[in-house]
Amino acid sequence: MIELDTKPSAPFGQEPARPEREWSADTLAREVETPTETEPPSPEEPDLTQARSLLTQLHPSGFGEVLATEVWMPPAPPAEIEAEEPPPDRQRAWETRQELQELGLLREEFTVRHDARYEEYWNQVRDAMLLANDAIIDPYTDFAATFADIDIERIGECRREAREYGRGAEAVFEMGRAYMASGRLKSARNAFRTATKYDSQYPQAWWHLGVSHLFARANSDAVKALQHAVEQSPGDLRAELALGVACYHTKDYASAAEHLRRQVGSRGVRAGGRSMLACSMRMQEEWDDARIELGFLRESGTAYAHALADQCLDCVERGEQKRAGPLRSRRRTSQMIKSLAATAAGGVWIAYALTQDLFRKEARWASLPLFVLVLVLARALRGISGKELPMEFGNAEQGLPCWQTTTWMRPRKTEF
Repeated sequence: MIELDTKPSAPFGQEPARPEREWSADTLAREVETPTETEPPSPEEPDLTQARSLLTQLHPSGFGEVLATEVWMPPAPPAEIEAEEPPPDRQRAWETRQELQELGLLREEFTVRHDARYEEYWNQVRDAMLLANDAIIDPYTDFAATFADIDIERIGECRREAREYGRGAEAVFEMGRAYMASGRLKSARNAFRTATKYDSQYPQAWWHLGVSHLFARANSDAVKALQHAVEQSPGDLRAELALGVACYHTKDYASAAEHLRRQVGSRGVRAGGRSMLACSMRMQEEWDDARIELGFLRESGTAYAHALADQCLDCVERGEQKRAGPLRSRRRTSQMIKSLAATAAGGVWIAYALTQDLFRKEARWASLPLFVLVLVLARALRGISGKELPMEFGNAEQGLPCWQTTTWMRPRKTEF
């Protein structure tokens, strides 16, 4: 006798139901212990010993700015060039790079960014400096690392010590450092200023007051405070460096060069200082002196310093050509053509406005194009005069500092 399968079959077009899986203790243990293949792999920690540069700037954040340090790694090696091809023109390559930046087609990203919204920022900067032995370190990164390993919990204890006789200056000074590490910049400045009133011959208090002014873009006040620090601690390289940076911000390039010259070197912060010294000379049109300093930087032995020197040498050459050379005449011709075109456009609009009698009926709206025309002409005349425009400096490669294009010299607009 043949037994028929009485189980109901699946509807037409659907797969039959599969039997339920039986779970044993061993099977369940294997399923729990085995990780799923869809979990994303954990990101690898960057090797900061290979960092190319550590650059610290102020970045827009909300209604204000926040101090941030970026770690840049070396770029990918360039593609090999055949021997028959001529070597590339560095100035033309720079112009092409600037055009790509203006169009937003050049995407270069830093590897790590730390910012002062978090209290561990100062320790992170210090640790990155210790690991990146061959990197180019700008002065601001060195200033930020000074505030590492500060016990923020001691603020209340410092307040009590400030009331004791003979301990006011030191206690208020330590309280200011704790304020700085916790992100209370205004309170830190007030504390450092109070410490200098307790003891006017306190160079560390003057130095910290000057750096806190630097971080707030109060450059003139920073120069005054740091001059006290230099006078009271002769030979202090960190005080000389900070004063040189403050003078550079106020565009007193002669004083900046005088102070930066005393602490330049070939590695780390000193290499950045030598580059800034050469930039100070370049802004004074001391072309040969700038090339001499950059020659020392180029022969320092590190590949990163060599690349930075090449970038700055190209900038010196461009600056000299703009003052007296074919580049200046070419740029002036271009600016003159743009000015004439803008003037012609404005004249056409004025003629149209007069014919339509707009100035009598709608004077507000008819005057608006004239205001725009004045702005365009003012910018064009600046280009004709031979002055350098903000975008004529720029970086040659990713991760190389350019002191004239940082947010310290040219602040960016806030996010709001």
